[in-house]
Amino acid sequence: MKTKFYNIFITLSTCLLTLSLIFFTVAGVKTIKQEKISFLKNINNSNNNLNFNTLSPLEKEVLNKFKKIPKNEYSYKYREIAENNRPLLDLHLEDNIGVYILKTLLNSNQLSSEQRLYILNKLRVIDSLSGNIVNTIKITIEYLNLAEELNSEYDIARAKIGLSSIISSLGGYETAITLLENINFNDKQFLLINRIKISYYFHLAENYYFIDNYKEAFKYLDKISNLLEGEPEEYKVNILLLKNLLKTQIYLKLKNSQEALNNLNLSKNLLDNLQKVYFSDLKIFYLLTLESYNLKYNFQNFNENYLKNFIETSQETGDVIFLKMAFDLLFEYYFESNDFIKYRKLDLMYISYLKKITNGNNKFFTLYLVENLENEYISMENKKLYTHISIILLVSLIILIISFKRTQYLDKKTKIDVLTNIGNRLAFNIKLKELENKNYYMLLFDIDNFKRLNDTYGHDFGDKVLSTVGKILKTIENKEISIYRVGGEEFLIIFTNLNKNFCIDSCEYIRKSIENIKWENPVTVTISGGFSQKSENTYIKCDSRLYKAKNSGKNLIIYQKI
Repeated sequence: MKTKFYNIFITLSTCLLTLSLIFFTVAGVKTIKQEKISFLKNINNSNNNLNFNTLSPLEKEVLNKFKKIPKNEYSYKYREIAENNRPLLDLHLEDNIGVYILKTLLNSNQLSSEQRLYILNKLRVIDSLSGNIVNTIKITIEYLNLAEELNSEYDIARAKIGLSSIISSLGGYETAITLLENINFNDKQFLLINRIKISYYFHLAENYYFIDNYKEAFKYLDKISNLLEGEPEEYKVNILLLKNLLKTQIYLKLKNSQEALNNLNLSKNLLDNLQKVYFSDLKIFYLLTLESYNLKYNFQNFNENYLKNFIETSQETGDVIFLKMAFDLLFEYYFESNDFIKYRKLDLMYISYLKKITNGNNKFFTLYLVENLENEYISMENKKLYTHISIILLVSLIILIISFKRTQYLDKKTKIDVLTNIGNRLAFNIKLKELENKNYYMLLFDIDNFKRLNDTYGHDFGDKVLSTVGKILKTIENKEISIYRVGGEEFLIIFTNLNKNFCIDSCEYIRKSIENIKWENPVTVTISGGFSQKSENTYIKCDSRLYKAKNSGKNLIIYQKI
């Protein structure tokens, strides 16, 4: 099923790129004599899917406020109109009444270029919540074009940071870092430069966090505090909340439970005292960070239902990064709980979500290129249009490549145990189906007295033992030997196309290697296991022999029926 999906993805992407190249060629040789129609004049006032009869009370309130303002007052009430849309930021609606209002404002011909630039930025933010990534790119690029026309360094920087954020949300963290580092703030002195720098540092820190470069992430987070002097208190609270939440995530990755808890508690206090929201989804970010901490250090308080509800209600319009966090947390929770039925259901949901995102964006890319073909004035002399098209094609290509590679990566990741970096129970089940008509040998083993190790030396040491065992297993992994973590401290090895003596030697190598490890604590870690050739109930036979090894003094692998 997944292979078929990848093939469809490649076909659609190839067709899209072919269409793009054809369009670009036509644009280079053909002149169409028609009036140039700008993007701002072409923004559609309405949305085919927007149903005014089903608006929520909050949406009706916002719309009524807008309707009360006469058209001839738009030019000096445009900021008030934009601010009235702020409560809609938390709704994550695909068809947002706020988008309709801002598009109506832009099409009114009542605004100056500077005013349109301001509204276009607000539209960029609110429309990004719809889940239509391509439309967000389109609006951001137009925002950048207008900013460059007006030579607004502030808005140029914001637009470039916005583009980097889109690339980052699709997993292109290194690309996003490159885009950000090309922004030059040297000798720049414009209004609100500190706020732009704060956003710039946050995005850099976030992207370095995603590629596990925590030193760089901390470096940029530490630059933020010095920029808050003179800012309103409400703004400071928003920034410090974001900063502490990201630091919590980093400390969780570093397995520093105390610092993670300290920053989480600071975040809770800041959230409780939040009077004005400058950034959407702060509460969601906090709750996801809280569940990240609970999963690792407060397992009994982990809220599975919150994450399930968040995924089910946000799949179409939610922030991609937050959705990814929610999926990852549930995958790990089901694995740690040995609930592989729910794990598999979640895996299918994830695959379905990736299909929607990929197919939807392919469709939007195609529609956008057709729209350009129909509406834009194509001319050899129109350098700005060439720049515009080139950016769209470049970003399209980057996103297509990133999306496909990320789909492959995420599909692989659902079969990898996070802690040990080896195959998990799902991967083991898939392997068994592949071997239904083939012969193989199986070793099932677990770590002796593992609960006592956790209770005596702490869960961090227990995690280190598990990850070290995973590293040892990786030393023998190849196309004939596959390795898995199938439970808390249970591991499994499958040998194919190998003779029995070699398999037994490999098992003894693993057992002795683990026994000979020198730990920082005064302890010797050993394993007990059961070994069997393929039979009607291979796993059960291995499990029975493992149980007998435990009762026979441990640090032992039983290879045959006793």
